[in-house]
Amino acid sequence: MRFEAGAAEQHLVRMALQIKKDTTSQYSELMPVRPCLPIPFFGPVARARVITFGLNPSSGEFAKKRNWSRVTEDELPVELVNYWNSETRKPHSWFQPWETVLSELGVSYTSNAAHIDLSPRATNCRKGELRALFISMLQTDAAVWIEALRCAPNCKLILAAGSATNDAKGYINEFISNRLPGEMGVRLIGPWSRRKGEGQTAHHTIAIRGGPEIPFFFCSTGPSRSGTVLINACLENIGKLKQHLAFDS
Repeated sequence: MRFEAGAAEQHLVRMALQIKKDTTSQYSELMPVRPCLPIPFFGPVARARVITFGLNPSSGEFAKKRNWSRVTEDELPVELVNYWNSETRKPHSWFQPWETVLSELGVSYTSNAAHIDLSPRATNCRKGELRALFISMLQTDAAVWIEALRCAPNCKLILAAGSATNDAKGYINEFISNRLPGEMGVRLIGPWSRRKGEGQTAHHTIAIRGGPEIPFFFCSTGPSRSGTVLINACLENIGKLKQHLAFDS
């Protein structure tokens, strides 16, 4: 199934391209050597019932054999809406654990699920002496994913996982709660207490000013490596996650 890129998806791509253009020199130290397009979403975000949420696109997404260099800025919205139905490139292997979870929820990236990130830019660094710069980039780029949620009227559930900054306040839910300026208009509602060990989970609600309030499930371990920890953490909570979708059946 092929999708048309609607006005919302086209708007998101233009927004990501403009933010990248305006701040390219500011964040140049973080950028990979190979040219990388900004990716504000993967899949049909405007029709997605479930959205998975991560840090940023992998620089490996833009390996030469994947042919992103042939995609023009005008073609980018259609390429992204049809990321999982592309005849040009296979989806990045990073998404496989999430697809396993989505199948348990009765949805799929190929039809009614999508992915967004804290930043639409692929980078080569987020630690060490460049950590402060990386955090600044995530704060600048937050406007893109916040707008993406406003452009996803069918979304009933967000599944987020992993770390943003690899520090004491580094998980994605902690970044949203503690590091985004108040004027961004985002609140993450619900308890969270950091503990030791992998696969910690929390059930939040994310509230967007002028937009929706959406259930937001978080797992501290992302889909990298085998994804087993993430899959098991989601399966342990699958009953509650399905409830968020049941009202929209």
